[in-house]
Amino acid sequence: MRVNIYVGRLQKALEQLTAAIRNVECELAAMKAEHDPLASHIFISRRHYRNVADTKSGKRREMIAQMSFNTACQLGFRGSLDEWERLTGAVA
Repeated sequence: MRVNIYVGRLQKALEQLTAAIRNVECELAAMKAEHDPLASHIFISRRHYRNVADTKSGKRREMIAQMSFNTACQLGFRGSLDEWERLTGAVA
């Protein structure tokens, strides 16, 4: 009789564990499916800044940094232009 009690408790615990694992898997899938536009913009801006051919005065890179900063602000970036330039690699 005691064995049946333990078996029942173990089965219930296993069912709860299985349900918890399913919940975690669903949350992970949802997190992977979510798209973070600011993170994507940071990644693209860094790559674009590295690959741009600049003028002697540096105005092209300065203009690109300003435009990408404006876009980042629209996407929720809360820092300054100096912080954005450091983040994208525009400043050493």
